[in-house]
Amino acid sequence: MDVGTIVRWLEGIPFFEDFKKEELESLASDQRHFYKYNEKDRVIQEGERDTALYILLKGAVRVSKQTSDKELTLSVLNEGAIFGEMTLLRKGKRTSSVTAEKTCIIMVLKPYTLQSLDGRLLAKIKDQLLKIVLRRFERLEGKYTDLVNQNTMDEDVNDEWDLKKT
Repeated sequence: MDVGTIVRWLEGIPFFEDFKKEELESLASDQRHFYKYNEKDRVIQEGERDTALYILLKGAVRVSKQTSDKELTLSVLNEGAIFGEMTLLRKGKRTSSVTAEKTCIIMVLKPYTLQSLDGRLLAKIKDQLLKIVLRRFERLEGKYTDLVNQNTMDEDVNDEWDLKKT
């Protein structure tokens, strides 16, 4: 892949908005980070041990989870999406599968390649990861609060119904 093309892709991704062009060129020049997946190729397999961070440069992927009787689609991610960060941070098994919906170009950053990066570049990547994790935590916290509030409202309705019966 052409370094210039990869840099243009990286420049269009919010994760890299604080990176200088030279830093993007440095990342783009290491071709080991970039993988092409064809439609229906499995990018991540649920249950496998893998600690890489994935950045979707082109294409779309489907995130799914296996239930007892079928594969349940959790979401579809598009260009610019970041995934795999939780397993990178906690070094566990993958909790879902990711499959290419169409031909994709994905930047894959493995722990050993991250450690080989220039210190400033690694610090920027870590800062961006921290922002992502915090945003996802805040979103999850909001959903949890909504769920608790919904359950409280359901209990209030049930209490009112019980009072009407008496």
